[in-house]
Amino acid sequence: MREFILNILKGIIIGIANIVPGISGASLAFILGIYQKIIDITTKFDLNLIKLILNRQFKTAKNYISFNFLIAISIGIIISFMIFAKLLDYLFLEFQSFTWSYFFGIIVASIFYIAKFTSSWKVKEWISFLIGFFLSVLTLFLEPGQQNTDILFIFFCGIVGSVGMITPGLSGSYLLILLGNYKLILIDTINQLSTFNFSQDYFNHIKILFIFLLGQTLGLLMFSRLIKWLIDSYKNITFSLISGFITGS
Repeated sequence: MREFILNILKGIIIGIANIVPGISGASLAFILGIYQKIIDITTKFDLNLIKLILNRQFKTAKNYISFNFLIAISIGIIISFMIFAKLLDYLFLEFQSFTWSYFFGIIVASIFYIAKFTSSWKVKEWISFLIGFFLSVLTLFLEPGQQNTDILFIFFCGIVGSVGMITPGLSGSYLLILLGNYKLILIDTINQLSTFNFSQDYFNHIKILFIFLLGQTLGLLMFSRLIKWLIDSYKNITFSLISGFITGS
């Protein structure tokens, strides 16, 4: 039970980071020591899991995807979205400088932590670092798009947002700002759902969130495999690239 509660707290921290533009939830997952486990679990949603479920080997399937860990992290993220979204609104309104300074400190600390995963820094690693740095900085010069409530576009936002969720140094919420749907999905929808006012607008926001989460699920299933392959095959280059992303962020 203690480990379950601890994982919920870790999920809350990751969820808060995913809400704040410019902060990478994956970076904090790295610092908390659960990033690799999350990637490994995500890649296990495969044909083998389907076979276990179809053969009613539910206990084996549960252990295969570390179900208790996954549920605890998910509960924490949901709590952060439902409760801390409004708290963050208040903090950024009343204590903007202090709040941003706090997150800035987290980012600076994560640079050195993740850079340690690169076992040797040679020319390739430094080039990879610089590529990650400049790609991250370039996002500052992109003009944010306009809000779009089209269902297919919201689904696309979910896919793009998932890239930010699993790539350390890349902020999923900032990507939503660039797409123009940050306020619609992460502010308006969350605030509307927390009112429990079952109006037509309430159910519209439920639909928006559901479509967005479908896109995120598909994105996580696709890109987690790519991330795992990169880490397994090109560890030093991958982590130096990630270090560059975080430094640029």
